[in-house]
Amino acid sequence: MSDSKKSYRKLFAEIAESKSYKIKKPSFHQRKNSIDIILEGQTNGKPTEVTIDIKKKNSKSASSWVYLEFKNAKGGEGWLYGSAQFIVFETNSSFIFIPRKKLIDFLDSNNIIRWDLPFVDKPWKSKYRLFRRHGTLETITQIKVSDLYDISGCQVWKKF
Repeated sequence: MSDSKKSYRKLFAEIAESKSYKIKKPSFHQRKNSIDIILEGQTNGKPTEVTIDIKKKNSKSASSWVYLEFKNAKGGEGWLYGSAQFIVFETNSSFIFIPRKKLIDFLDSNNIIRWDLPFVDKPWKSKYRLFRRHGTLETITQIKVSDLYDISGCQVWKKF
């Protein structure tokens, strides 16, 4: 199967396995708390587990912009506030690992999201602005992929 036809989760799992990680499926409770995959590996010779929430690339702009979800459609905490240790963003050529809590700290400390302006009416207009789909309570925005590289702990896995 070509990479373009392969699911992003399957491709991610293959790359992880090529780096000697084992893949574990999360429990139902973990999936409800925005954990898609658990990586098992070793750090300094000791077994370790890392919880991951993978975000699929969002079309043509995937190498330039990524979406962030502050609130879900019902108004509860969005996946940004889930329990995964890392959010992994897929781009056209890589997977970018960002420590979830450091991403929140980055957003809070840099004031790049325009909370002071009204919601925009189209998702593609949500670059550093807030968007809400009609009839829902979700709150999403977009930030540049290049912003992710400024976050402490960022790691990049190139696709095969």
